[in-house]
Formats: sequence, C-alpha cells, structure tokens
Amino acid sequence: MTDMTDRIDKLLKAPLELVENNFKRPDGRAGRLIGHVMTKQHRTLTVWAIEHMGVRRSERVLDIGCGGGMAVGLLSERASQGFVAGVDYSAEMVRQSVRRNVDGVAAGRVEFKQGDAGELPYEDESFDQVSAIETFYFWPDPMRGLGEAYRVLRPGGQVSITLEMSREAAERPTVKQRFLGKRFTERSEREGLRILSGNDLVEMLGKAGFRDGRYVAEPTRSFGWVCALARK
Repeated sequence: MTDMTDRIDKLLKAPLELVENNFKRPDGRAGRLIGHVMTKQHRTLTVWAIEHMGVRRSERVLDIGCGGGMAVGLLSERASQGFVAGVDYSAEMVRQSVRRNVDGVAAGRVEFKQGDAGELPYEDESFDQVSAIETFYFWPDPMRGLGEAYRVLRPGGQVSITLEMSREAAERPTVKQRFLGKRFTERSEREGLRILSGNDLVEMLGKAGFRDGRYVAEPTRSFGWVCALARK
C-alpha cells in the first residue's frame, strides 16, 4: 500500500510543481494559463485592496509583482490623470500585462518593466503609492523589497501589502478554513512561503522605516485577507 501511495505521489508531484513554479514565475504555455487564472482568481481581492489604497486621480502608482496586469488596469482607472507602472520578474507576465492594458500603454499612462522587488527599475521618490497584491510571499528578500518600496516612494507616499492567505484567526471559521486552511498554510510553509499576520506585516513595515502602519482584514474571506498600509 505504501509503495502504491509513493508512486501516486510521484505521478502527482511533477504537475503540481509545474503549477507552483508558475505561480512564482510564470513562463511558457503553462505560465500564460496561470497568468489568466490568477487574473480571474484575484480580481475580488484586488478590488478590495485598491479600495483601501485611496488612489487619487493624479497619483503615480507602482504595482510590484503585477502578474497579468489586471491590478494595473484597475489602478489606472483610479489614477486617470496620473501614471501607473507594473513590475514583474516574469517576461511572460510583462507581455501579458501589455496586451491587457494596450490603450493605457499607447497613451503613455501605463508602463510595464521586467524587474525584481529587490532592485526596482525606478529612480528614488518616483511614486506616490506602491502596492504588492498577493506577491509578498514570493519576494526572495522581503526586507530588501520593502526597502526598495521605501526608496521609490515620495515623502508621505503610501505602501500597501495585500495577502489572500494570512494568520488572521476568524472567530467563526468558514468550512473552507476549518477543513482546508490549516493544511494549506502548513504545506505552503513547508514549501518556503512564510504565512504572516497583519501585525507581522506592520512590524516589518516599521523596521523598513515606514510610519503610521496599520492593517485591515477580512478573516473569513478565502484563507484570511489582510492589507497592511503605511507611509514614508
């Protein structure tokens, strides 16, 4: 029975690793598919996050880990007289983002660059807001990434880190959280993803030099939505 279980695990491991790797860095045909899946899956979370950002019409906004560019498109609707940039370390996601935001790119109000959270391809004090929606888990060096967010923000600018999976405890867990949440988060941590709470995020933002840190949470949504915000 154990041998059979091992064989099944090996058969399943390859496709699961392909999916997981493409969530981190989408590439090729699988990456294109994952990009579209993430765009649809994260839309509700993204709308929620953007509502808390309070983007103004003339602001300059940077989205780190822009994926397929859906968040950038929504942000550009808010910053209708400003500028919105997206950075992703997947060349495939940059291409997909450009296609999804072709009008904004053509008008010069939107741009995408391939880059890393730890070395953002923008000058100091270039943006009024910096966001990272459902990507913070994958930053190789989170504190360095927060330092880069601080660098490219103008004085008084705002950073926001949004996660779909957190340690926020619901007083009345949903069925999904009760039966899947613990297993999912434990497996994610075994794979190297640190699952954080709102307080964890606020503490990290403070260590990176940000002030007035706070967070909002929807503990019963998915695996615990959380959005931490702070100012430079």
